Amino acid sequence: MLMRHIMKRNISHITPHTSLIIAVLAIFAMVICMWIGMRQSIWFDEAYSILVARHTPAEIVALAAADTHPPGYYLLLHGWGAIAGWSEFALRSLSVAAYGASLVVAGLLVRRMFGNRAAIATAVLLLCSPLLMRYGFEIRMYAIASLIGILATYVMVVALEARSRAKLWLWACYSLLVAVGVYMLYYLVLLWAAHLVWLVYLNRSKLSHIWRQPWLWAYLGSLVLFLPWLPAFLGQVNNGALASIGKPMNLEQLLGVVSFNTLYKPLWQLNVLETILMLFVLVAGGLAIRRAYQLTTQKNYLVLLMLYSAVPIIVLMVVSLFKPMYVERYLSHVAIGLVLLLACSLMIVQAKRQSRWSQATPLLFVLIGAIGCLQLMSVGNFNFQRMQHPAVDEVAAAIGDCSQTTIVAADPYVATELSYYIPTDCKQKFYNDTAQLGGGYAPFSMSLDRLDSLYVLGDTQTIRYVYYGEPKLTIDAMYQQTERFSAGDMTVETYGKN
Repeated sequence: MLMRHIMKRNISHITPHTSLIIAVLAIFAMVICMWIGMRQSIWFDEAYSILVARHTPAEIVALAAADTHPPGYYLLLHGWGAIAGWSEFALRSLSVAAYGASLVVAGLLVRRMFGNRAAIATAVLLLCSPLLMRYGFEIRMYAIASLIGILATYVMVVALEARSRAKLWLWACYSLLVAVGVYMLYYLVLLWAAHLVWLVYLNRSKLSHIWRQPWLWAYLGSLVLFLPWLPAFLGQVNNGALASIGKPMNLEQLLGVVSFNTLYKPLWQLNVLETILMLFVLVAGGLAIRRAYQLTTQKNYLVLLMLYSAVPIIVLMVVSLFKPMYVERYLSHVAIGLVLLLACSLMIVQAKRQSRWSQATPLLFVLIGAIGCLQLMSVGNFNFQRMQHPAVDEVAAAIGDCSQTTIVAADPYVATELSYYIPTDCKQKFYNDTAQLGGGYAPFSMSLDRLDSLYVLGDTQTIRYVYYGEPKLTIDAMYQQTERFSAGDMTVETYGKN
């Protein structure tokens, strides 16, 4: 009863029309997301997911242990592919379905906390969130992580208000979601830390009896569930497989969180008008959050949404003192909390203040998000770390019939990208100076398809050499270039034997 008093549950009438509107908006978002996704080429991370998922479960676990991510998503994709097939549409549909479900759960969570109008506004702003949509179609674990994160948040809120008989099962469910989430994406730990901070904040007057709190036992239970993977995780920490793409969470990256979530652009790409729009987001959003906290009777819920995005960013700032670990996609599951905070704050202010400005501000945020989604449609799955536009599907189509050809990838990275589109009966080789490979290249370790010289190709008459940037491999004089084709940032050179 005391917890119910603390939470001050919103008593606004819940109508079935709200659920229907949220469901329709989620379906619409999924359609747009899939439409954008099917216009993109599969790139390295996605090709790696598919390459690993096509192995047996035991092999998947071993390959994941050699890399930097947990095995959960690859095992899930393995089962999904076995049921739905391995087409691009089938593989993307897993992420798209998780993206749509995240919108529904987020809407239901906000409806429970702040009522119907806030729930619908949340669904609309989520529909216009380019970062969530971008990773909603990616064949990776990020959309799944977003769903697990928001679902665990919903279960946590319900568990705090539940009667004693249901409370135990709800906390057990929460514990399971926390453990499954870590098996999907390690960075979900940052969200669980935000939950923990909020729970301690709610129970700050009862910390002397913390061992009686069911949420503490839920966390301990999730830790026990993670213990079987702990040795592998410790091995990953020291295996040197982490790609050097992480950036420190400094002011540039902090502002980049906002620019990616609104206009889907890094800070250095913003023009003057876009800079003005982002400043509007920062100022108007900050003022709305501050004013909403002053006006609402649901302060504890608003604090939860603040911590949802603030704690992960603060933790990464601290970690950045020792090692840069920020990449925008690693925090895509946190973006949903940022949108919820903004939508709820805007609706609280709008309900209390009837000025034209308070009425127009939410529409301006929707417009800015729509501009970001248009930008996403334009750039697609551009790789901002390597500054490359994936076009592997075009390259594979240009190669066409490879029955009389040996395809030589410049390195394991290119070989991974080609692996999905090039038929398995084609002769595919890749160049690398060492046979032992780890990390994201572990599937090619000790491969018989590795080349350290073109002389091992024997009687091959035609070679198609595929690479990014400048060619790294010197083609032997016995071969003469006959054709050159480029798509995106990838190039294919065709050579025939003299």
